[in-house]
Amino acid sequence: MDRSAVPALTRAMAIVDLLADAGQVGLTVADIAARTGIAKSTTALLCTVLESEGMARRHDGRYRLGRRFLGLAADYLATVDDLEEFYAEVRRLPIVSREAARLALLDGTDVIYLARYEASGRPRRMTGGIGDRFPASITATGKVMLATLPAEAVEDRYRGKLLPRYTERSIQALPDLLRDLADVRERGYAIDDEETNLGQVCYAVAVRNAPDEVASLSVSSTMTRERAGELPAAAVVAELERLAGLFRNPLAGRSF
Repeated sequence: MDRSAVPALTRAMAIVDLLADAGQVGLTVADIAARTGIAKSTTALLCTVLESEGMARRHDGRYRLGRRFLGLAADYLATVDDLEEFYAEVRRLPIVSREAARLALLDGTDVIYLARYEASGRPRRMTGGIGDRFPASITATGKVMLATLPAEAVEDRYRGKLLPRYTERSIQALPDLLRDLADVRERGYAIDDEETNLGQVCYAVAVRNAPDEVASLSVSSTMTRERAGELPAAAVVAELERLAGLFRNPLAGRSF
């Protein structure tokens, strides 16, 4: 079918693509109209419809992608082979297969768990199930994704917000979080050292196609503190990097 046969849908998708590219900065109606060539009045109407459907959200006169895309993304991931391969790959990993694994999505200052693996025969861990939200500031999955943002962007994201406390080891101040994220950038992976649950340690790596790319997905493995003391962190991280490779785009950065 000729795309011009459904002009409203074609224009709405063009706006969605622009909002996806704009990220947290967002775009005004005037910005969108200028970039798409759509009349400003039509652009305003389309943005209003996208907002009412949860596909866009408006703050301070600027539009960003809406939360409905999170649900759609989770629904999509549930239908594709990647998640099946996630579980299959976890079972092939010598260390992680004996522990717990997660696939997480970053949403503002929270993470949403999209996949969850628990080794059979192990005590059930008090960690997130599929669809659960946890604070990004105290989870390894969240911190490793936050670390892919510039420090200024993290400050903006947390301005005026309280950092949740789950244990006495949970990070409670933004300066402490920024220092932790600087350490994450330096070593290449994040650690939740009993910040979410006492007696449990979690390692996480981000899913990134390039070193300067902002990550929206991460993978992790959770284990007891005793088990973490027995295992080299580098060995756990190496397996997580292999797991993260399932979700990396092999064509990213290539031109044809």
